[in-house]
Amino acid sequence: MATNWPLTASDLRKALQYDVNQDDAAELTLFITAACDKVDQITGRDVDPSRHEINGRLPAIFVLAARETAKLWWTQSKNGQRNASESVPMGADVPARVSGWLSSFPPRLFVEEP
Repeated sequence: MATNWPLTASDLRKALQYDVNQDDAAELTLFITAACDKVDQITGRDVDPSRHEINGRLPAIFVLAARETAKLWWTQSKNGQRNASESVPMGADVPARVSGWLSSFPPRLFVEEP
């Protein structure tokens, strides 16, 4: 398990620029955990949890991707159209830039048989 993964509520709180008691920690945890799960799914870490780790850590782009995804989902869920990004349609799975960032870290294309 990577030492910098999965992210926590405090990571999303920083990304949203919230104060410590500004919002519900359990709700922040839900969003950041879901974003980390999505990044794992895109990169194949849901099947191979140590995939893409370097010296027990994931590259910083994974952290950035999860934070950006969670931030988008939080904003769209909590604020609806009022604060929705003009470049990302409501209900977007992950921002296009996140897909681009993670494209260098594909899942395995084959399954090794024992």
